[in-house]
Amino acid sequence: MYWIGIIFLFSTFLYAQSAPLIIEQIHSKVFVHSTFNTFNGKQYAANGMYLVTKKGIVLFDTPWDKTQYQPILDSIQKKHLLPVIAVFASHSHEDRAGGFEYYNKMGIPTYATKETNSILKANGKAIATNVIELGKNYKIGGERFIIEYFGKGHTSDNTVVWLPKYQILNGGCLVKSTDATDLGYIGEADVNAWPKTIQKLMNQYPKIKLVIAGHDNWKMQGHLEHTLKLLNQN
Repeated sequence: MYWIGIIFLFSTFLYAQSAPLIIEQIHSKVFVHSTFNTFNGKQYAANGMYLVTKKGIVLFDTPWDKTQYQPILDSIQKKHLLPVIAVFASHSHEDRAGGFEYYNKMGIPTYATKETNSILKANGKAIATNVIELGKNYKIGGERFIIEYFGKGHTSDNTVVWLPKYQILNGGCLVKSTDATDLGYIGEADVNAWPKTIQKLMNQYPKIKLVIAGHDNWKMQGHLEHTLKLLNQN
């Protein structure tokens, strides 16, 4: 699989670019989407993923930039000649579930855990139309994925996506990029539980080929180890 090598060929130049939506291929069936927003006056990229199946595209995490809710659908349709048939969010924040209202109105099935829906509802946000079954082996259009919850960390409801066939992990905001110098927003974090959560994840999946960090440069290795390092310094 060619993607194993190409992740080392890129650097942080991606995140200096002004394109509001960047889609990059890491496998014939797996793509990373990055959109941008600001936090504390600094621009950051938010990374999600999508999976190409015979029935359509499964989108993991909505764009952080609301102006990209429709463009990502258009880009996917143009690139693959397939519609987005499901949208999963890894937790309740805007960079993950912010597009639920938009996609619900379009009739695209949206998915979140019971806890994520509860948090969204409590904050007056649109909830998912379907509830994620944690640990379930989802099978759609010849592809498989599993949504797992290993414990509290960045938030109480942060989940990850595991693609067993490709050994790719979409870490969401639970996993910090190797470029990160701090833990970012921790207003809803449990920094005491977070290291244990990461360790459980690493124990569950000892042979991960690629981890996609929730923000900024995802193209290097060592995100999980770097997340632990940052937590130990906190």
